[in-house]
Amino acid sequence: MSLKHGLLGFLSDQEMSGYDLEKLFNSSIGNFWNAKISQVYRDLHDMERMGWVISSEIVQTDRPNKRNFKITDTGQKELENWLLNYNLKKDFIFRIGILMRTYFAAKIPKEKTISLLNRFSIACRNAMDGLKNIDDELKQHCDANSMEMLYTNATLSYGKKYYKMQIDWCTETIENLRNKTYKKEKK
Repeated sequence: MSLKHGLLGFLSDQEMSGYDLEKLFNSSIGNFWNAKISQVYRDLHDMERMGWVISSEIVQTDRPNKRNFKITDTGQKELENWLLNYNLKKDFIFRIGILMRTYFAAKIPKEKTISLLNRFSIACRNAMDGLKNIDDELKQHCDANSMEMLYTNATLSYGKKYYKMQIDWCTETIENLRNKTYKKEKK
């Protein structure tokens, strides 16, 4: 999956500047796919070369001029193709840094690992709070019966369950570390 397809998804709703796209990207799906402004503009320029979007300059008197991007018919077809031709195997390839650190954590004192897991759990709780804030905001400003809300709620639900699973895993791992005595492996 690429950032380009996410940008196409947002541009299929409305014309936007790179700055607006980056803000929308990170405030809506940033919990599971983030975008830096430099990446957004690099991909938008690539997409323009590929014919997926066109841009126009908006002259502003009180600010620097800005460039708005609009999806083309070719871009719309690319978005639909990406949505319909899904490679399931790619979603089962994942990298989770906390798991790699935990795998090798026997090499550091147990209390340091517990501290790391506590910090990770707090970050997950903060992320869950962020999803709750998004959920509350959507309930106030969006049509709850729209098809878009059905899909948005599905992604929010996934995120909440994902973070809850990570918090539960941290709690379980910390309890195991605190409650059991392990002998050190011989080198």
